[in-house]
Amino acid sequence: MSVLEIVLAVLCGALAVLVVVLRAMLGRARRRIRWLEDESSRPRLSVPTPSEAVRGVVGTAIKMRDHGVKGVIRSSIDDLALWADVERPDLARLAAGDGTVTVMFSDIEGSTELNHRLGDRGWVQLLAKHDRILTRAIERHGGQVVKTQGDGFMVAFAEASEAVAAACDIQRALAKVGRGRLAGVRVRIGAHRGSAVHRDGDLFGRNVAFAARVAAQADGGEVLVSDAVMDALDDDVATVVEVREAELKGVPGTQRLHVLDWA
Repeated sequence: MSVLEIVLAVLCGALAVLVVVLRAMLGRARRRIRWLEDESSRPRLSVPTPSEAVRGVVGTAIKMRDHGVKGVIRSSIDDLALWADVERPDLARLAAGDGTVTVMFSDIEGSTELNHRLGDRGWVQLLAKHDRILTRAIERHGGQVVKTQGDGFMVAFAEASEAVAAACDIQRALAKVGRGRLAGVRVRIGAHRGSAVHRDGDLFGRNVAFAARVAAQADGGEVLVSDAVMDALDDDVATVVEVREAELKGVPGTQRLHVLDWA
């Protein structure tokens, strides 16, 4: 067998595997769509159209081809940051008087494992309870939910103090859950403050990406904020329990991040 024939055989085998994966994922997507169409307890979820489902499957297949399985496993925060980079939501209308906005990201720690353990129905029920807790705290402190993705939230606040207050309220409310699927679930929250105006190259995009990277550094049950958020707070607004130095992907230099005492 020539080298060309070997290469063609390998490519045909890879293509056959990809077809099997695509069929399995599309079948799962269709089953999820049918179930979500009957679900009334979580109105914020939108049911993807068949074309959107196919695009999602094809996109996942491409990522598998280019990056392998590890490249497909992304957090909701990553998905939200990528969405914001493409969609460019208008955060300027939510900004404070100085033109800044505080962007907060959150997601559930270990969400993939939780989803597998609970199954789709149990997972959606957990998310409904999770969403109610987050939405109440966000609305109470004047935040605006920019986008949700799975278990992730992207939220904008005019004032850094309100973002911190909402984040702390969320952690306190979750800590009080003593029974049910949400008991023991830990949420990681991160926030960064910056200009909401697109200028000097790409300030908006960089600030949103910065906030996402801060949240990605947080552990479950933590509220983690950047120096810019701390600089905007009065001394009595929050107590810092730990200061970390971290290198954030796509952000030059080492950044100081502050773990807040929400209890």
